[in-house]
Amino acid sequence: MKQHITLFTDILPEEQERMRICFNAREETFRSGETIMEYAGTMQKIGVILYGRAVLYCCDTDGDENMIDELNKEAVFGEPFLLPSDSQHYYVVAAEETRAMFIDYEHVIKRCENACHHHSQMVSNLLQLTALQSRQQMERIYVLSRSTTRQKILSYLNALSAEKQSDTVRIPMSYTSLAQYLSVDRSAMTRELKNLEEEQIIEKNGRNILVRKYRLQI
Repeated sequence: MKQHITLFTDILPEEQERMRICFNAREETFRSGETIMEYAGTMQKIGVILYGRAVLYCCDTDGDENMIDELNKEAVFGEPFLLPSDSQHYYVVAAEETRAMFIDYEHVIKRCENACHHHSQMVSNLLQLTALQSRQQMERIYVLSRSTTRQKILSYLNALSAEKQSDTVRIPMSYTSLAQYLSVDRSAMTRELKNLEEEQIIEKNGRNILVRKYRLQI
């Protein structure tokens, strides 16, 4: 099984404490609806969700707001993962009470005089997380490129099943958020999920879904 990578993978607790001082780490708690971070045009800081849930949004020049990603515990965000363009405004908003830690990007890329192990390990983890997020963004582009609501739902469930290596998956967000994430109408998505249940392609219990792959056609 693949190792679950976080910013602190293979960094001992005592090293994490030294890292917080070395990297000038700061923690802050946000209420639901509060803006956690607005992206700048340059790579300035990295954020880590310590607990809670947040959403990354993008607002274009027409003022249209689009959900880009949902961020849960240990999720990493910031300009290094999605360098904003001048025509789009990216920002992270707390979906519930959320605590985040912030690290200046400059402290990560500049080696300290001691060349400590935890610094090198964090850079390695950061590179792996960047590659992982790039892959996830490509998978979402594929899902969004599907022409119908049904195809988008099935492509998303198939990708989630492959990621979890299980036919039973749990939608990691509300169905309202999922509709926004898939860029489909909420009512249309609900009808299509019901159709998929009636056709016995999926079995739904709340946000838990069993995907019968032998009947899956995308």
